[in-house]
Amino acid sequence: MPPSMFRHLACLVFVSTPLAIVYAQRPHDDEGFVVCLGDDTLAVERYTRSATTLESEIVLRVPAARRVTYTAALDAIGDVRSMELVVTPLLESSLPPRVSHGILRFRGDTADVQLTMGDSTWVLKVPARPGSMPLAAFSHALVEQAILRASHLGLDSVPFDWVGVGAPVAYPTYVTRRKDGAIVVGFFDAPAIATMDSSGRMLALDGTATTAKVEVKRVLAPDLEHFARVFASAEAAHGPVGQLSPRDTAWGEIGPARMMVDYGRPSRRGRVVFGHVVPWGRVWRTGANEATQFTTDTPLVIGGRKIPAGTYSLWTLPRRDGATLILNRRTGEWGTHYERTFDLARIEMERETLAEPLEQFTIAIEPGEDGGLLRLSWDSTSYHVPMSVVTQP
Repeated sequence: MPPSMFRHLACLVFVSTPLAIVYAQRPHDDEGFVVCLGDDTLAVERYTRSATTLESEIVLRVPAARRVTYTAALDAIGDVRSMELVVTPLLESSLPPRVSHGILRFRGDTADVQLTMGDSTWVLKVPARPGSMPLAAFSHALVEQAILRASHLGLDSVPFDWVGVGAPVAYPTYVTRRKDGAIVVGFFDAPAIATMDSSGRMLALDGTATTAKVEVKRVLAPDLEHFARVFASAEAAHGPVGQLSPRDTAWGEIGPARMMVDYGRPSRRGRVVFGHVVPWGRVWRTGANEATQFTTDTPLVIGGRKIPAGTYSLWTLPRRDGATLILNRRTGEWGTHYERTFDLARIEMERETLAEPLEQFTIAIEPGEDGGLLRLSWDSTSYHVPMSVVTQP
């Protein structure tokens, strides 16, 4: 989960009547959520909620095929007072889970966390505001619980903290009813839009604006064992999925200059990328997860702008007819933390249409006779800008 680490528009209001509270207090069996990223199913959850307990079972395929079960104790207003979680690989050969057993207890402004992995157990005390919620393994029953709690309080905006199982810090977030009536849940500086019914059930969650880009739908009687077999079989045949947007490095030389780009590589997964996954006219991290880093050991001219030797974060502002390449002096940040005040240069790039769609985002440094190109390609689109070495007078 960040920062080391998740298209249904709703125009509904919080249910501050007892309806949401009635739902929170009566058990629901054989309901759950399916979590998708484009064409790929990442996780399936089945859960039961009563007045005092939330129990959930999840099978998921990332970063490896696993089964996650937890039991959370609820208080009268919907706060989670404690939670015990167990993670089990679906295959004996699967990657070991980061945490195989976790216990969280919320106490005032602290979450006491006990974590076990293999033979090792350690304890964390994580500062977290009262009313904070656990965040674990694609569980959207916990997201629904956060919305139910806000509904119970009858407020238009409720701040709280996500406490990830195994995370050393809590992450400030919120549940908010916007002016247009949409219910928004924050995920690491990005909004997810929840569709709720009149009894307080979350029907869908549109997370396409978040880092995870997932879409979530409610389903009846999810067959977890079927998905467990499918995920295990796929892992046995092809190995663990691993990170959804793995980190990669592009190297290149133009004359005496040596350059390197460190970036995350998301995949298309059946989606239309530019204009949808990557919106037009909005600054993009140019990859995934941590901000993309560009390093040159020699001063360059990029698109007519002189760039001193050094390391910069790399961003783009895509448009239908081209894109703006942004070199920023600030480095090492998460990819949603762009700050324009640190910009070194904004440079125009040309756009091309690829003959065949490219599944995985790719950055390349292409040498040429009089310099070279920096090229960004994904789906059916490629953007490029010329580069050359600064000529000494």
